[in-house]
Amino acid sequence: MARATATRSVLSLRGAILGERQLSTAPTRIDLELPRGSATLVQVDDEVDAVSLVELCMGIVPPADGTVRFLGVDWQARTPRERLHRRRRIGTVVQSHVWPAHMSVLESVLVARFYHFNRPRDEVIAEATALARLFGLPGLPVGRREATPRRALVRAACVRGFIGAPDLIVVQDQTLEGTADLAVPMAQAIAEARDRGATVLWIVESLAAEAVRFVQAEQSFRLGDLGLVRVRRR
Repeated sequence: MARATATRSVLSLRGAILGERQLSTAPTRIDLELPRGSATLVQVDDEVDAVSLVELCMGIVPPADGTVRFLGVDWQARTPRERLHRRRRIGTVVQSHVWPAHMSVLESVLVARFYHFNRPRDEVIAEATALARLFGLPGLPVGRREATPRRALVRAACVRGFIGAPDLIVVQDQTLEGTADLAVPMAQAIAEARDRGATVLWIVESLAAEAVRFVQAEQSFRLGDLGLVRVRRR
């Protein structure tokens, strides 16, 4: 299937200044364009910077200067309610703040998709089950976070990120630490998402990480002491 294309970037950072950093005292300017249907890898040397970059891209925190646009609209031009609504078009593969204490893992994966997008429950469950099996689970865990093994939580986070045909999928590498066996399923899920027109941003600890070795990315960068620099994968 041919990948969907469009001239407008799904995510655009222009002169965006990352907030206070632990490993650098100099302001860090980020210029980054993520076209529809593309995959981009960004190696981030510091975990705090990785979290800050995710929050910047998702409009959770504003840049110190410059603009961050999602689907052509500056995050800061929207009200908090509008920003929350637009974030529903973003899938995230992360572990922090995604497993509410009052919900099971299954419920927290499914609720946004059939509540916010008015999809039939059976349809959402069928898609979630297929993704769970792709990532090596027989189905989604039905217990709470504290009763669910880490291996299952990592894979459930992958399901949560890809379910529901998001426009942008943001993956944070620390979520997949020590899970080299997910390299093939992740590459397959990314390829299928891109065929549907999704854009993928994977923030990695190392571009040589096992988890990303099968991902075909058009762009690769490193965010370090010199800011965001384009690099070549080995």
